[in-house]
Amino acid sequence: MPKPDGFMLFYCQLLLNFQDSYIEFHVRSFSNLYFIYLDINNLYVANTWIDVSYTLVVSLFALGVYFSKSQPFFEYLNHPSDGIDEDTLPYNYGDKKNIHTVAFISITAFFIPVIGIYNFLMVLVIIAVNKFLNKYIQMSIKTDFLLKKELNISKYLERAVDEKTQELIKANKTLEDISNKDNLTGLYNRRFFFKELHTLIDEDLCKSFALLYMDMDRFKAINDFHGHETGDKVLLSVSHRFKEHCEKHNYMIYRIGGDEFIIIAQDYENEEKLKEFIDELLYIVEKPILLPPYTFSVSISIGVARFPQDAQDAESILKYSDLAMYFAKQSKACQRYFFFDSTLSEKIQRKHKLEVMLKNADFNKEFQLYFQPQFRITDKKLVGAEALLRWISPSEGFISPGEFIPIAEETGFIFKLGEWVVEKALNQIKYWNEKYNLDLRIGINVSPLQIENTDFVNKMRETIHYKEINPEWVDFEITEHVAMSTQVSMEEVLSGLASIGVNISIDDFGTGYSSLSYIKRFDIDRLKIAKELIDNIDDDKNTLLIVKAIIMMAKGMGLKTIAEGVEEPNQLELLKHLECDEVQGYIYGRPVPPHEFESMHLD
Repeated sequence: MPKPDGFMLFYCQLLLNFQDSYIEFHVRSFSNLYFIYLDINNLYVANTWIDVSYTLVVSLFALGVYFSKSQPFFEYLNHPSDGIDEDTLPYNYGDKKNIHTVAFISITAFFIPVIGIYNFLMVLVIIAVNKFLNKYIQMSIKTDFLLKKELNISKYLERAVDEKTQELIKANKTLEDISNKDNLTGLYNRRFFFKELHTLIDEDLCKSFALLYMDMDRFKAINDFHGHETGDKVLLSVSHRFKEHCEKHNYMIYRIGGDEFIIIAQDYENEEKLKEFIDELLYIVEKPILLPPYTFSVSISIGVARFPQDAQDAESILKYSDLAMYFAKQSKACQRYFFFDSTLSEKIQRKHKLEVMLKNADFNKEFQLYFQPQFRITDKKLVGAEALLRWISPSEGFISPGEFIPIAEETGFIFKLGEWVVEKALNQIKYWNEKYNLDLRIGINVSPLQIENTDFVNKMRETIHYKEINPEWVDFEITEHVAMSTQVSMEEVLSGLASIGVNISIDDFGTGYSSLSYIKRFDIDRLKIAKELIDNIDDDKNTLLIVKAIIMMAKGMGLKTIAEGVEEPNQLELLKHLECDEVQGYIYGRPVPPHEFESMHLD
């Protein structure tokens, strides 16, 4: 509200003080009437009571001004910015003093014979005009008050609306972040990823991009054996590494599932640069994650599909990158990432076909166990055999285990298939040992999924007891890769198997982690030296030293060693010189059906 003119405010206050001072009002009124009466009748004499009355009026006026300094209006003069109370009309509104006016007219009418009817009528006219002007002024004051109050309310509402709008904007932003971002990692989530992917493709916002579909390897084992809280910490650490690496290249990173992530690499320079980015990413992820008292080493598998080279729509590019990631996980060559191409599409069609065939297969008609002999190296005595599963389909013929076993594991069919293998192998070794009065052992390969099954040990104990099998005839073979990927459960599983009395071998030893720490903890009987090492033992000094170290280490720990894939006499001689305990390979026999094995090695 603008500050009123000081003189006008002061003058108005003086007028108001005249109206507010009852005594002064009456003294002034009667003095004026009395003066008019004296003047009309030529009776005025100076320095008489009439002059005293006017002096009294001035004195009363001065006192009114003095005491009015405590009134709200003067406070407004001193603090104009404070405004007027929104809920109360100004103090000078109303207070018409009608009763005083009536009293004044009544008294004046009493003096009509003295002052005359004309003067009385003039007084009434003056009072009427005063009343009219007073009413107009009062209406103006009220209108001005209401207008100012409305303006103040409008300003208040504008401020309130603006504050609420800002709060709403912040709340909407918070809700948007909650709906678009992952609660654990803070990365954009699956919902936002699909929105961005469709925007990039449908609105043609990017000429080209690569979609990297990433999945952590063996993460389930961390959750299962260290707890979800520890698993979340591992995920959080990995996601921070992803984010930092992507920010350097201005790529977007999303978490679309438990341990699944996607990167959109827009306008990458060329394929070689993209491969450099992926190699750096793999290196960064594999750095140890320290979560005392544990240290985790994790890895990821990556599938890459490119737009528009590999696909022109969102659904296809996502599917193709997922397929490429699947082959990266299944790669025996430890190739950590695959770029999608037409050959992968053909492979996935083949995979789906085998999956259907596997579900409809008649085990007893299509599957068969082959047996490969194992000999003691010192006296060439047969000590056992490894049971190897073969699938001979009526429509497709021979199907490699390396092709159908991963499918069986992925679909969960491995449990049913594994039980069939164990039952057939145990029946066969019991038949041979009892028929020929032998103590041969049977090597049975165990899938990682079978080991992770909590009932595995109990089922084996029940099966061996039910079939009345000597536990020493049984040798469960577990790959080194599996032994290391689930360390906590392996201690329990292997201890449980050892309590049954069966033999335990670590298969493919020497090509994976080869750590003394886990060998010392696990209750095992023998190490099976991997075929890859045996293949080069006679022409690679480093490989020879590795095999020698494995044999010496095993002897020092009271373990036996068996070499796989022995095919050449030179290999056999070197192993004999290194004091390897047993051998298995084409030099002594290929895997054959049970009747051939019996005729070749038992009769």
